[in-house]
Amino acid sequence: MSLLLHTFPNDPPTENIVSGSGAYLMTQDGKRYLDMTSGATSCCILGYAHPEVTAAIKAQVDQISYIDYKAWLDPNREALAELLLSRAEHGLDRVFFTGQSGSESCEAAMKLSYQAHQDSGRTEKSWFIAREQSYHGATLHSMVLSDRPNLQFFHKLFPGNCVKIPQHHPNYRMRPGETLADYAERSARELEDKILEIGPEKVCAFIAETIMGGLVGNVPPAPGYWQHIRRVCDRYNVHLIMDEVYCGTGTSGKIYCCDWDGVTPDFIMLGKTMGAGYIPLSAVVTSQRIEQAIAAGQGRVGYSSTHQGHALGVAAALAVQRVIHRDETLDHVQKLGRHMSGAIEAGLGDHPFFVEVRGRGLRFAVEHKTPDNHRFGTQMQQSLKEQHGILVDGKWHRVAFAPPFITTMAQADEVVDRFVTTFKALASSLF
Repeated sequence: MSLLLHTFPNDPPTENIVSGSGAYLMTQDGKRYLDMTSGATSCCILGYAHPEVTAAIKAQVDQISYIDYKAWLDPNREALAELLLSRAEHGLDRVFFTGQSGSESCEAAMKLSYQAHQDSGRTEKSWFIAREQSYHGATLHSMVLSDRPNLQFFHKLFPGNCVKIPQHHPNYRMRPGETLADYAERSARELEDKILEIGPEKVCAFIAETIMGGLVGNVPPAPGYWQHIRRVCDRYNVHLIMDEVYCGTGTSGKIYCCDWDGVTPDFIMLGKTMGAGYIPLSAVVTSQRIEQAIAAGQGRVGYSSTHQGHALGVAAALAVQRVIHRDETLDHVQKLGRHMSGAIEAGLGDHPFFVEVRGRGLRFAVEHKTPDNHRFGTQMQQSLKEQHGILVDGKWHRVAFAPPFITTMAQADEVVDRFVTTFKALASSLF
């Protein structure tokens, strides 16, 4: 009997993973799975046992594992911050290491926003606005901003001063006769209306995923949406916090997903993809302007945690990001994403259950419309795993893909072929 409290006590995991290599996971009983989920939670974007990363971790362990963020300098932190900003197309120029998880980066971004307003004399600003169908984390503040159904059980514990506007989803929310440009403007007006409803002097920040993430299935914004949002935030002195825990550090084909949209937020949240599953690390990217407001006010950042800027995590993330920041890596992400998405569309484009394939880079999803969407999605996941040894994330109305960057074209073609064949077979057998 296991002594672990499993996430699903009535249905705990049944297989022991004993090793990983490249894009593959191996079980104790000899099975091998081609992992198109990057570790189930989309963090393992360089796959498993990457030699450059494991070598960096071993070297750091031999040197020192922990250096307190507040008390001491760590040259690796400076090197990682410089690297994270080296290919940025936005105007942010400061990196604040926050802890281990994306939830911590959300908490830190909220607190930094609040403190910067407070230290600048805008003492009434304490409200945060998010979007429906978003996910920002599992701490209480990040949870109240999220719309993940299983987290609503905790609603009686949720803090106040957090509200939502509708999700930004052109396919679902565009009105008849409305253009994408019209819809982008209307979506921004929904934010403006909510700011005016609360009172601009009370609103601290708007928090949103750069592309709508896993809940709705990798939905890019309408062209111009983020520029409209930026203008609304500027008009009322509201910070713009963009969540790139899921879609940042190269997963979209650029280091920052927001760089596709030509927008500079006030804060960018980074998390799971920084350390790529090797050692957890999270950060908030912000600006000298925020730093100066805090320096002239309280003189110290109010948020801190024991493991922020953890030396071993920073060493791992530095090795990870050196690989990701290479031209050939980002080029491969874009090429592979276009290839897989295009091949899936070519294979399923005329199928009555196929809606679309969408996303950016190696964050893309296939939406289906069937008599029972959730059953079809979960059956796709199960069939691909059991019959073909391929791991995908299938549930609700979509099958989501988050392949590791080291996936080869041959592996991608295998996945697409199996996916299209399985999709058509299940559509015939289930309904």
